[in-house]
Amino acid sequence: MKTEIKKYAKSDEYWHQIELSLIQLTGIEDGYRAARDGVQPLGARIDLSANGLLLLNLITELGELEQALNRTKKTFELSDGRCSAIVKVLEDGSDLFVSHNSWSGYSTMLRILKKYNLNYKNIAGQHISFSSYPGIIFSIDDYYLISSGLLVLETSIGNYNNSLWPKVVADKVVFEFIRNTVANRMARTGKEWSQIFAKFNSGTYNNQFMIIDYNKFEKGVKPSDLANDVLWIVEQIPGYIESADVTHVLREQHYWPSYNVPYFKSIYDMSDYTSQYIKYGDFFSYEKTARALIFRRDQNKVTDLDSLYKLMRYNDFKNDPLSRCNCSPPYTAEYAIAARCDLNDPNGRYPIDSLGFRSHGAIDVKLTNSDLFSRLEMIANSGPSYEEQPPFQWSNTRIVGVLHSGQPDTFKFPAVHVKWTPTLMHPISFR
Repeated sequence: MKTEIKKYAKSDEYWHQIELSLIQLTGIEDGYRAARDGVQPLGARIDLSANGLLLLNLITELGELEQALNRTKKTFELSDGRCSAIVKVLEDGSDLFVSHNSWSGYSTMLRILKKYNLNYKNIAGQHISFSSYPGIIFSIDDYYLISSGLLVLETSIGNYNNSLWPKVVADKVVFEFIRNTVANRMARTGKEWSQIFAKFNSGTYNNQFMIIDYNKFEKGVKPSDLANDVLWIVEQIPGYIESADVTHVLREQHYWPSYNVPYFKSIYDMSDYTSQYIKYGDFFSYEKTARALIFRRDQNKVTDLDSLYKLMRYNDFKNDPLSRCNCSPPYTAEYAIAARCDLNDPNGRYPIDSLGFRSHGAIDVKLTNSDLFSRLEMIANSGPSYEEQPPFQWSNTRIVGVLHSGQPDTFKFPAVHVKWTPTLMHPISFR
């Protein structure tokens, strides 16, 4: 990337934004060293240590890089993250909701909500609010509210086709977190976002991105009459990216769900989800996986932010028939909109490791609507779901050996309305 930046940054906005992203990362690393060691920062430049913050910002991509390099040991639990997301338009067209919860290992529950005000020329997204983590310059989750009028989020998808990994070629790609960052800054529409993101596909941190264009949404217009380009999706695997305007799905069913299974048949087939479906069943089915069924059953209950919040925190795995599995005991806390795998039986029997006991679950929720989005505001809560289950507590969990420095003992916090001025956090209560 340094070679391309040197050649093109002064004449090509794409490479200029990559340059600015890496300068930002260098600046954070300089600040850390200055605070820790008293080292004087050397000013704006690109000078990144392979073992420094660049490595930290690659945490979501290292799992795929290990597979591309034929390493089988998985090192970073965040690379196994799964998420739930929904885009929901109300029946009368009065509002458009977008919500996301991030699934990850519980060691990652130290969180930060961030807002960038970028005084850069020639970009559409000068102001960006998002959920994130310490030392990370992008979201990871991902969930971005952008002043261009775009809201960008994703859920991860896997690649089970080993023949695709050779398409990950180090000197011909740009890391996913940088392509994501640059697309957020430059794009004015969902189509533009997909085109910018598709350049120099790294084949790492493979996701289904959703790009909602609030500029195209008009309150009071019924779902059947939604304008084109309200919702674009982009799916990436090594060597291939597919994107499309899928607003027709919102017109037809009034919601778009996302739950870690590819939508495009080409992506599903090329990444070999078919073999996983044959081996493991509906867990790998786009239409019949548990969260697809739960979203289909419950999405029509969403009428306001309160009911959306409840849906995205939902986990009643011992009583919900859609949480049942060929397991012992016969249910799993993975089969919920907000997973709580710490509540599964450590001595249980599960056909897939993902369905069993582990330090993993939905560790937050973020939601917004058209009014909040206009101010880049969201409702958020940090920590595993506790609405139908006991709150997660480090001193009272069966999980052992998981580092959690800086975290509170118990995660039972109220949701907050994130207002960027004049006061940052406003606790709120949902019924």
